[in-house]
Amino acid sequence: MYSYILDECGKVKNNKTAKRVKKDVIKNEIKHIDYLNVLLKRKTMHHQMRSIRSELHQISSYHLNKVSLSPFDDKRYILDDGITSFAYGHYLI
Repeated sequence: MYSYILDECGKVKNNKTAKRVKKDVIKNEIKHIDYLNVLLKRKTMHHQMRSIRSELHQISSYHLNKVSLSPFDDKRYILDDGITSFAYGHYLI
């Protein structure tokens, strides 16, 4: 998950990503300030998404409440500043 804002020649470009979150939720509901709040204030955000799935050839519509942004990463070692991280197995750990 990451978000950045670029200003190139007076043209502002905003790019946001989040895994396993629908693109329309990222585009319409999640803002850049939300990424900062998650990172600095250690808040977890949930968003509601709708999905159509097929199970055993039966099509169903689902209403999901998923964790969209989370400051916790179990695959990396986070240093004391809360921002810098290393992959497990890194020589500095």
